[in-house]
Amino acid sequence: MLICRTERPGDGDEIDEVVCAAFGREDEADLVWALREQGAISLSQVAEYEGAIIGHLALSPVLINGEDIGWLGLAPVSVWPDCQCQGVATAMIRAVLDSANELDWAGVVVLGEPAFYTRFGFKPANAQGLECTYPNAGDAFMALALKQPVPTGLVTYHPAFG
Repeated sequence: MLICRTERPGDGDEIDEVVCAAFGREDEADLVWALREQGAISLSQVAEYEGAIIGHLALSPVLINGEDIGWLGLAPVSVWPDCQCQGVATAMIRAVLDSANELDWAGVVVLGEPAFYTRFGFKPANAQGLECTYPNAGDAFMALALKQPVPTGLVTYHPAFG
């Protein structure tokens, strides 16, 4: 049975392995490590199957117009390669969005595949008045408001994102 849960102390090495395997490089694992070291992860979710961590995602604070107004950035989302396309990421994202809502966060932004993220209620951020600092993000930059009204302006990720 797949279990989605909050990251616990001692999960770090397994998370790093999953993130490296999912992306085929260490950049994203270094990002997770930097965010963790700087205390910049607000929510960290793992997917566990038969005692092994097979997925991970992180939510970190983003600034809108230079202010922290309770919005989060979802990145990275990692699933062990042999477990991809089996609903693991979907289960983790649903669970972490429920947690973010329960914890009274205002909204979440993501830079990802629109066909995937729209199923969770994400919509193009630019249509909602939010801009991304990454050039050419286009419709891949999406937002999900958990509270109204939706702010407008420039979204900036934590400096660890480079």
